[in-house]
Amino acid sequence: MFQITRRADYAVRILLDLGAQPDGDWTQAQAIARRMGVPQPFLHKITADLVDAGLVRTCPGPTGGLALARLAAEINLLQVLEAIDGPICLNICLRRPRECPRDRICPAHTFWGRLQASLVQQLRSATLDALVAEARALPAARRPTELQPIFPEAFRVQ
Repeated sequence: MFQITRRADYAVRILLDLGAQPDGDWTQAQAIARRMGVPQPFLHKITADLVDAGLVRTCPGPTGGLALARLAAEINLLQVLEAIDGPICLNICLRRPRECPRDRICPAHTFWGRLQASLVQQLRSATLDALVAEARALPAARRPTELQPIFPEAFRVQ
């Protein structure tokens, strides 16, 4: 099954919380963990990766915490996922061209390349500020009591 990792999901949650704060405000890690449902041990490890990627900055001490290292409009989901899990690669044949002897004659190789390029473009265009704006609009919308899966019945895990 193709899905983002739990670490990547938590990273997005952390950044959404930070993106919702006024510019320059420090947010306590415990508050983010509580609001976003991120276990605190995970939060600290993920935050270290986000700091290394230049997406988050930290300030120790009682008045410190976490803050975005850049404007929310300058952070996109591609940067977040790659900070946590490395480069996007749908199939190994796309990472190492010509490693597979079939890459020049395989129609799937070309398709995987187009799909990966499309996915990367979509992730690059999804900026943190746009997602924060969408999050702010969610409470006003009518929310279903149960989220409906978007995949066909045949693929549901029983």
